[in-house]
Amino acid sequence: MRRTLTGCLILLLAACAPLTPPAVDESAVGLRWSQRRESLAAVLGFALQGRIAETHLGRSGELLWRQHADGRFELQLNGPFGVGAVAIEGDSKRVAVRTKDGTTYTDDPQDWMQTHLGWHLPLDSLRAWALGLPAQGEFEHLSLDDEGRLLSLSQHGWTLRYDGYQKVGALELPRRLEAQSPTTRLRLVIDRWTAVDLATRM
Repeated sequence: MRRTLTGCLILLLAACAPLTPPAVDESAVGLRWSQRRESLAAVLGFALQGRIAETHLGRSGELLWRQHADGRFELQLNGPFGVGAVAIEGDSKRVAVRTKDGTTYTDDPQDWMQTHLGWHLPLDSLRAWALGLPAQGEFEHLSLDDEGRLLSLSQHGWTLRYDGYQKVGALELPRRLEAQSPTTRLRLVIDRWTAVDLATRM
């Protein structure tokens, strides 16, 4: 009887022991990442709609964004951002900002957003980051999941964390991400990707 109890105890302890996670095949992850980067680099334009929040200031609203292959974009923010609805059109160098007070032209849109909204979007890098890619230039840190998808990235003074992807045609594109700088902390939930363009017609 004692031997039976001892055997049962050994089996119970073995069942409760933590399982050793399987080793990650880093070469396979690297290959998936390389293939993924190649596929995403072919995305010339897209449109998305979602929700954005600046958590330091407690402001949130809806986001509509259309990105063109030539670098032009149309960005619309709706909700309690402090100045009402905001539409920004142009490129990362010069934009027209439209609010209820009229239209302002600026070659420093990030400074305009910081001054009027209290936070800004990293427009130079946003296109790549939204797709789940590093922007051009050096980065300090990059981590991937087992499927070769971007989990976190530190680049150009910002830290990004990706929490969920969604299927868009043959691609997997981000669903939720967080971007943080020393002065701004943004959370973006992308409800819908549309007009993901892999051709040259945009």
